[in-house]
Amino acid sequence: MTTDASIGGGRSDRAGVVGIALLGAAVWIARRRETAALRPFALFVGVVGTLAVADAVAAGALTSLSTVWLLTVLAIPCAFTWFVIEYYGLPYLASPRRKAAFLAPAVIALVGGIALILTPESTGSMAGGGPTAPAVPAPLGFAALAEQIGLYYAGGVMLAGVALLVQTVSDYEYLDRRLAGALSFVAVWPWLAYVVTPAIVSSVGVETIISLNASGYTLSLAAVGFAVTRGGIFDAAPAAGTLGPETVLADLDDAVVVVDRDHRIVTLNDAAADSFEVDPETATATPLSSCVGFDLKTLRDSDTVELSGSAGTRQLETTVSPIADRFDRQPGYAIVFTDVTQQRVRSQRLSVLNRVLRHNLRNEMNKIRGRAELIADGGQGYVDHAETIVSSADDLMSTGERARQVEQMMSTPSAIEEPASLVTIAETVVEEYQSMYPDATLSVDIDDSLTAPINEQVLAHVLDNLVENAVVHNDAPTPVVTVGARATDTGIEVSVADNGPGIPSTERAVVETGDEDALAHGSGLGLWAVKWGAVQLGGELAFEDRKPRGTVVMIAIPTETKAEPTPAAAATAD
Repeated sequence: MTTDASIGGGRSDRAGVVGIALLGAAVWIARRRETAALRPFALFVGVVGTLAVADAVAAGALTSLSTVWLLTVLAIPCAFTWFVIEYYGLPYLASPRRKAAFLAPAVIALVGGIALILTPESTGSMAGGGPTAPAVPAPLGFAALAEQIGLYYAGGVMLAGVALLVQTVSDYEYLDRRLAGALSFVAVWPWLAYVVTPAIVSSVGVETIISLNASGYTLSLAAVGFAVTRGGIFDAAPAAGTLGPETVLADLDDAVVVVDRDHRIVTLNDAAADSFEVDPETATATPLSSCVGFDLKTLRDSDTVELSGSAGTRQLETTVSPIADRFDRQPGYAIVFTDVTQQRVRSQRLSVLNRVLRHNLRNEMNKIRGRAELIADGGQGYVDHAETIVSSADDLMSTGERARQVEQMMSTPSAIEEPASLVTIAETVVEEYQSMYPDATLSVDIDDSLTAPINEQVLAHVLDNLVENAVVHNDAPTPVVTVGARATDTGIEVSVADNGPGIPSTERAVVETGDEDALAHGSGLGLWAVKWGAVQLGGELAFEDRKPRGTVVMIAIPTETKAEPTPAAAATAD
């Protein structure tokens, strides 16, 4: 090789002119407002243009030319693949750390290669050594190794970029197939030129190599011109095909989990991570059952599953769909979990209210009619009949008021601004019933400092139902009712204890299972109101028998719970 400054002068000038044109194209692309997403493409074109100019400037000096060639084969593959990743909408370079890791091998190789080039006793691979480590003194061994690893890395990056670009235009029929070939050429030919140069430089000379480089850059300019005109690169949006499904998956309110054929988690959206309280990164590759608490067979065989967590107990409807590829293989399953807790509660409310209106209203109206007929006939016992009529009318009014209270409670807005004082809520309810039933002993056992971010109105309705039930249905000589609350590891536990005969097991079973039918149903709305109020608070309802007699009704409420809004009833009792 020669270092004569006149070598390839005219041809290097041509490369410089082409490089300036490429830089102009890069600036034009970057400034187009509607193509902000193609700025990585502008960067790629700018890198090619810059290297073309540098190649022209360094054409007469072997050291400078070797440096430019080293920079070319490292920078162009990285810039090209960066562009393709952004163009395709892939998540590989989604964070600064990943971007740094992507560029690190090329940067290290550049430092090592320049050290070799600037060392007099080293020929350096860019000076004709080829892609194999040159013979260098021991102190430069690491530099040579870094350069060679980086060069192979850049080659792999370039091939990966070409493969992704070809896949992109193949997946979207509206894209011009020639676009992939044109852009791939811009990235591939510098690498091929580097690989071929050591083998032919002794035969054709540096002047010919410079001429070939100038021709390569000229063709690169033509390829870029095709991409921005007939290639339609400004009109294409292949990233939508990748980002679209990911965006929909991420934004879905339903929890979605994708597993492979061995039922190991492949991916899950944010809703699933929140519902099952797992880290999306650590959950990947773990068995489905260890993440969601159910195996695939259970999810396929069940219409709904019950999930307990920091947000309380939720009812999830599951849909399991096999995933098929274009070869009709089944690599896995997509599982969608839909929270149907509020729908089930609403269905229960409609069922219970329908039953109360049919059963209780009919029975009480029969009593009223029968007694009224006796009075009309002039029968005896007018006072008893009148008292029965009044009692039945009171029961009907109470049922109507309870139904109105339930609808009001379940349609209460869920926003909680400040923690509520539990002792204040409990004392208000207890004082009301103490004045109504002075012979009963009612008390509050709650620390004055205990507060929780819960809806005061809902909790007050729940306690109202529990205290009324504990007093009214108490057959002890002196009814004793205690409203308590305590802090737990997950939130608070509110309780109402009495010394009455206990809640019939049939009524408890109906409320606990959540299902009523003609043979198994509760006697009224009281316990159902408590059940629905607990759900509205995000809590869980439980019963416990006392010794020697009595019952404790407990509601465990997670303090992190933010109750979900319940659709307003179609009609609310006046």
